[in-house]
Amino acid sequence: MADTNTGIYASFSLEPVEQTFLTEKEGRPIFADKEFVRIFIAGDKHTEVYREVTENDKLRFSDAYKRFKEGAAAREQLVGTPLAQWPYLKPSQIKELEAINIYTVEQLAVLSDTAKQKLGMGANELVAAAQAFLATAENSSAASAFAAENERLKDEVSRLNDQMKQMASRFEALENERQGRGREAA
Repeated sequence: MADTNTGIYASFSLEPVEQTFLTEKEGRPIFADKEFVRIFIAGDKHTEVYREVTENDKLRFSDAYKRFKEGAAAREQLVGTPLAQWPYLKPSQIKELEAINIYTVEQLAVLSDTAKQKLGMGANELVAAAQAFLATAENSSAASAFAAENERLKDEVSRLNDQMKQMASRFEALENERQGRGREAA
């Protein structure tokens, strides 16, 4: 099944909502905490949905909702490499991208053509650089995993060689002992 959320992100928050019936009844402001969701499209600062959370939102954006329930702030609910951690961008570029709801390198890498047009000149290069960064990171991650496995296997071979040496010396000692008994009996 294709991911229908490509380029669409959500952040959750807990907001106080006045309970008008109870406020009127008690004669003082009464509030209840309600979960709200902010749904936005990377690269589009004009399209944003802000409403009370539905069960569908919890399922559709389950990773972000889980991080929200674990206490993460809105920006921390996003998954990916924050733009500030990517040395390719200048601080001014980071601010410009954040102004249009782009907060991670991953969001930049999947930017729609419409969003690229809004970014203007250089958008295609930025997106290509983000895609290349992610591809390189994925490749280096695989290389790191292979290197770690290689080290583990080297350690295992070294341990087995040590065991073989110990077994050989024990066998030699037993053989010498057996030959020594044979000479004594003769």
